[in-house]
Amino acid sequence: MSEAIVKRMMWFVFLVAASIVATTVFACAFPFAAVAALAALDTEYEDGAWLVGASWLANQAYGFGVLGYPLELQAFGWGLFMGAGAIAGYYAARAIVLALKPYGMIAMLAAALPVAFLVYQAGIYAGTLVLTHGEGAFRYDVVRYVATVEVIAFAVLLVVHRIAFAAGFVTPNAVERA
Repeated sequence: MSEAIVKRMMWFVFLVAASIVATTVFACAFPFAAVAALAALDTEYEDGAWLVGASWLANQAYGFGVLGYPLELQAFGWGLFMGAGAIAGYYAARAIVLALKPYGMIAMLAAALPVAFLVYQAGIYAGTLVLTHGEGAFRYDVVRYVATVEVIAFAVLLVVHRIAFAAGFVTPNAVERA
């Protein structure tokens, strides 16, 4: 296995481990949109969905296995809608990053998270149409809190990526190549 692949795998493992830490802190307010936006900026096309999916799986496994999420059909359903929204958020953010690449770093950075967040929230909203116990998901205070978590997480992930890049663990992301 090449050194580049090993380093890339270490970066993925780090991000999935960070997902478990974030789940401990934020539980249901896990910053899936921030992970999706980072993946849109940072990964090869196929790797991004795997990264978002692995983060989602770590979040769900830790939530159900350690944090005691209820073992109910509706809870599993919410998890599936969250995962689908996160993956869709990745693909939407990836599309906007590629479309804005000619306009440079600031345009890509400014668009990746809002697009990922809106698409992720659309996935959650779709869940409210099918599942129970979702009426509070779109209260202003809840959306504001989740958006704040996403912005802070995205900033932290970008800084951590920059440190990992400087240490030689990852290649330049789309923003750093612009």
